[in-house]
Amino acid sequence: MIKTRWLVAFTVAVVGLIGALVYSDETDRSEAALDDLGEQQAELAQAAILAPDPAALAALERPSSAVVMVHQNGALVTLDGRRITTPAVVDAIERGVRAGRIAPIDAATLGLPERTAMLGIARRSDGKIVAVATSAEHQRDRDRQGRMRVLLSMVLAASVMSAFAAMVWKKQRSEAELSRELAVAETARSRDAELDRLSRAATMAAIGSGVAHELSTPLGVIVGRAEQLLTPGADKKVQKNAQAILDEAEHINHVVRGLLGLARGAPIALQPVEARALVRDASALVEHRFARANVHLVPAIGAGLPDVRCEPLLFKHALVNLLLNACDASPPKSTVRVDVHADAAEIAFVVTDEGEGITEGDAARAVEPFFTTKPAGQGAGLGLAIANEIAKTHRGSLAIGPRQPRGTRACIRIPIEVAA
Repeated sequence: MIKTRWLVAFTVAVVGLIGALVYSDETDRSEAALDDLGEQQAELAQAAILAPDPAALAALERPSSAVVMVHQNGALVTLDGRRITTPAVVDAIERGVRAGRIAPIDAATLGLPERTAMLGIARRSDGKIVAVATSAEHQRDRDRQGRMRVLLSMVLAASVMSAFAAMVWKKQRSEAELSRELAVAETARSRDAELDRLSRAATMAAIGSGVAHELSTPLGVIVGRAEQLLTPGADKKVQKNAQAILDEAEHINHVVRGLLGLARGAPIALQPVEARALVRDASALVEHRFARANVHLVPAIGAGLPDVRCEPLLFKHALVNLLLNACDASPPKSTVRVDVHADAAEIAFVVTDEGEGITEGDAARAVEPFFTTKPAGQGAGLGLAIANEIAKTHRGSLAIGPRQPRGTRACIRIPIEVAA
């Protein structure tokens, strides 16, 4: 239980760190977007101050923009003749900056919404100065919403993991209490709980992959709508914002792919283990299921076998999945065999049963996730898929097929020499 808590705490911390990094990236992008907006105002001011037609200045004024001219005496005058006092604009002019940011209270004196505004300043050799300011309220609102979405996503992810951990912890505590009351029964139940925990973990991993897959649909819609905005002749600001959306969507796509690749292909620590020990431990985990089903389990391990280089827990889980499948397919009083043999290059673990067998068509799909021939409610169709992934992780393979005269044969082969 303590280990579970630490694992959950570590996982939540990692999610929090990822969220902080994404949030920081959103903040940096927001600041960069504001700087770009300021540069745009400076370019507008430069174009207007060089234009011979005075109407060019008036054309710059919009509901969210303001144009200020500076007289030779230093007074700030709007196009409609109002003298205004805006310290931020005066300070920017005196410092000789090209673009800058002004506070909400200064933006209000220019007739703009009382929100942060961006200022662009252009100067002419004859001393004429024109300043163009525009409100950044829409940009700031979009950026704030983006950061809130990041925060909500991280909170949701942490909440889901915490809730799942609480369920696991509650289950473990319940099992610990039962172990004090009935030691013999708890032994069988703890083995079932271990199998169930592995299956639940695999199910959650598959669901997590499915959720990531489902993200691709709304992400595709976002990308499609953004691409529609990148039409020839569209407003440059709209095009720039649309490109920013496309860039961020691609960033999300890369992040999701990277996380899934880590979950599916993280390196494993290989160590030499006796084949007999692997079969013995896997058999011990399922012997109560075989006893309940009245099915005999017969290990048949050859002599002089080389050690198996594997990750023991993963490989035993693959064997457990094969044994449970064989047990479920076997009639009472039948036999399931586990044969282990090797040649110069590979070692093979073969599980055979005396059930009705599997068709060639079902055998071809047996390792597909969620494919099962069991009745509804008796199997999730993940056991063989997990065993197949474990075999691949060990640079091996899993083969399923019918056995003559009846039954099913499942064989995991892995190379005898596997690099660590």
